[in-house]
Amino acid sequence: MDPAVQMIDQILKEKLEASHVDIIDESYLHRGHKAAGGGGHYAVTVVSARFENTNLIDQRRLVYSALDDQINGSPKLIHAIQIKTLTPKQWADQSGQPS
Repeated sequence: MDPAVQMIDQILKEKLEASHVDIIDESYLHRGHKAAGGGGHYAVTVVSARFENTNLIDQRRLVYSALDDQINGSPKLIHAIQIKTLTPKQWADQSGQPS
């Protein structure tokens, strides 16, 4: 596993108690993109009980907060991130996995 992906995975599992994290590194789609300023482009799906009874905007805020150092720190690990959040029940309903 790529070190950046591994770090993102570990942070989300620790800080959000995520039961499932899926990370797709889409950085290759943005090679030569001067505005990237370092850091990769990622799409993440995060499944956590912490999202229960929380609206979508606040769910995303939880993810951004967990990854703040990687998004805003130096060196920047994340330049852009797409976030999909699910509760364990939503994940089970979509994937057929037990919640």
